[in-house]
Amino acid sequence: MRTFKGFILKCVLFLVPFFVLAGFYFYDDPFKVVREYKKYDNDPIFLNEDYIGWKTYKNYRDSLHFDSFILGNSCTMAFLTSDWEKYLNGGRAIRLYGTAQRLAAVHRKVMALDKEEKHIANVLLVVDATLLREYQLSTGYMHLLPPEICGMNKFKFQSQFAQQFFNPKFMIPYMDYRIYHQYRPYMMGIVNPDKNTRNTITNDLWNPREKEIAELGDSYWEKYKKGFRPRSGQDQTYPPVLMKPQIKLLSEIAKVFQSHHTNCKIIINPEYKQIRMNPADVKQLKEIFGAENVYDFSGINQYTNEIRNYYEGSHYRPCLGRQLLDSVYATHEPGR
Repeated sequence: MRTFKGFILKCVLFLVPFFVLAGFYFYDDPFKVVREYKKYDNDPIFLNEDYIGWKTYKNYRDSLHFDSFILGNSCTMAFLTSDWEKYLNGGRAIRLYGTAQRLAAVHRKVMALDKEEKHIANVLLVVDATLLREYQLSTGYMHLLPPEICGMNKFKFQSQFAQQFFNPKFMIPYMDYRIYHQYRPYMMGIVNPDKNTRNTITNDLWNPREKEIAELGDSYWEKYKKGFRPRSGQDQTYPPVLMKPQIKLLSEIAKVFQSHHTNCKIIINPEYKQIRMNPADVKQLKEIFGAENVYDFSGINQYTNEIRNYYEGSHYRPCLGRQLLDSVYATHEPGR
């Protein structure tokens, strides 16, 4: 009997840390998926932007009547809804992006919007070769779509985040930051050191580096020069990425837009590395969505030549986003 009681006691003691950590998980809700929130304010932890964006949309769609949507990856931060709305004749916009967004995720979002909305008036779809290449959904917790979009069982969806919390690679930096509120280099990818400011209604993101640029001027690009790899200056082109699976998804997206009479504009990212999207892919996009709706800003051009248009080698600034919007809507001529 004593042996059995001792065994039970050891089991209880063994499980105590688990229950304590589980308590932290449900109390803190670090990923903001356990409870519903009216506003998804700025959080020190990197969140699932697909989930946050969709929840924000659902929170305000009945009162604000969104009819215009910015879709794509994190480069969509360059396109503020307030800037885009100037060209929309009264449209109300929200940004529904995803970190390292895939074409498959964009497709699912458009299908979901088709069911949710009576009218999709405008879409700004921001793409690059990486986004267009991926025709299957990502399984990582940072890229999971909400269950109502992807069809995943809610319990399985929640379990993905719970498992990530108990992963030492997440738990250790999270608890460290929770206790000491100090960012350390090993927390990269878990804790956001930049403290981005999110618009809790439109899901716009204000990058704090804008303040740093205002303070440092041209010295900013000298300070962060390691983030800007030297460019060859030679014309380079991505290999083609649009094959049958991708074309099928894009065609289904276009069909939804046609049924809603959506004014869709597709912007091909002006990447700092100046690699052009393959002409065959650009041609395919124009065939699916109409040549007048596809704007290719990739490769070597006036926009990508200017280093001041970029925060670092992966993201460009709203000042460039405004130039691109003006090129798209004011002139109604393709960017290239």
